[in-house]
Amino acid sequence: ASGSPVDLVVANYVYEHTISGTQKVIKYRGMLPQNRVFTWNEVGFSGPGQNILMHAATYRTQVLRDCGLELPEHTFYVDNIFVYQPLPSVQTLFYLPVNLYRYFIGREDQSVNEKVQISRLDQQMRVTRIMVEAHKLPEGAGNRRLAGYMEQYLGLIVTASSMFALLEGTEKGLRMRREMWEHIDAVDPILKARLGLRLPLVLGANLPGAVGRKVSVALYRTAQKLYRFN
Repeated sequence: ASGSPVDLVVANYVYEHTISGTQKVIKYRGMLPQNRVFTWNEVGFSGPGQNILMHAATYRTQVLRDCGLELPEHTFYVDNIFVYQPLPSVQTLFYLPVNLYRYFIGREDQSVNEKVQISRLDQQMRVTRIMVEAHKLPEGAGNRRLAGYMEQYLGLIVTASSMFALLEGTEKGLRMRREMWEHIDAVDPILKARLGLRLPLVLGANLPGAVGRKVSVALYRTAQKLYRFN
């Protein structure tokens, strides 16, 4: 209704690739209704790259207070917690199809640089654990579209954590990956099964055995060339 507060405003953002001088605009057309207030019931399926990242999200401050959001200190990649944990507290959304934020990517010292992410694998895993624990919807907040979106987003994070654990290249990385899956199983065994069986990205990043691990890395390299995400 006119004058009612909106819990989450979503806008486009732009990846500016500093090395190639190219850009990629992330839009939410086809997933979100435009220029009007809507609810989770009207959210469509997200395509590749259409997860609502922090670059795209503006929360109403009271929503962040109500969900009890607390970010771990001295930790990178907490933007994923910031944008994920409040989602069950969101009742109304608004999509503004304008390029509001520009994200420059390609510097060697950036937190999303592959080598940097591998060196901070422990922090990536910490963020993943917190997001797994935030996945369960509070009583009364259940919505199939919301639950499906949160599961898909979490799958993306689990995929990233799995791949960086592989790329770390030692038994330590493999142990951290095993511990991640053990934690998911302890929190929600059904979620573990759904992530591992229903989401192709998660499946591709967790192929069993030495040969499977090599195939997972090859798939990651192919996706990296196509989407240039780090």
